[in-house]
Amino acid sequence: MPAAVQLENRRDQQRHQTRGRILQAAIGCFAQGGFEATSMAQIASAAGVKKALIQYHFTTKDQLWRDAASRLWSQRNGRLGLFMAQRASGDLSAALRPAFTALVEFTREQPEWLWFMFHEAQVDSPRRSWLIEHFLGDDYAMGQSFVRDCQRQGLIREAPPLHLLHLISGALAYNLLVAPQTREVTGIDLADQASIARQVDLLLELLAPHSVHP
Repeated sequence: MPAAVQLENRRDQQRHQTRGRILQAAIGCFAQGGFEATSMAQIASAAGVKKALIQYHFTTKDQLWRDAASRLWSQRNGRLGLFMAQRASGDLSAALRPAFTALVEFTREQPEWLWFMFHEAQVDSPRRSWLIEHFLGDDYAMGQSFVRDCQRQGLIREAPPLHLLHLISGALAYNLLVAPQTREVTGIDLADQASIARQVDLLLELLAPHSVHP
């Protein structure tokens, strides 16, 4: 391979790595402070690069925010890939536990995707509309469809799918958001593997049709 081509390949790799480092820093900053409270200078400091380099890769803060959100949802959807393949097969009985566990484990590793939603859910902003258009609309549709499919197969109790979807989401996410303070107060780590398994087991039991009492 000619030296000039090798040099250009190295530069492309460096640009890709720099862009990834900026995106990861932006994810952390936006999740912690929200869009309005986060500056490009803060992100540059977190990424260990000059502010001008961020503007070279992303032009505007809005573009950086959208690319950061896209990266998070792409990572989450990738984690749920196995579940999606199982769902396509038609039999959801073997998919419930892996799907719930995968979502909890991803949230434990990347809680930022929840904070992206929480920050924007509080205000009527172009970013909330963008999230709905590109990700959240599909999330709601897919989630409710998933619940209906499980109900048809007798895996989940009868109730409005939207309500069940939010109960499931809360049960799988809230524990992780309060895990640090729970560990400090009780000594129990809600984010460890054993606690996650117990949480998923309990959720499946509560959702099962036989758990409904008159």
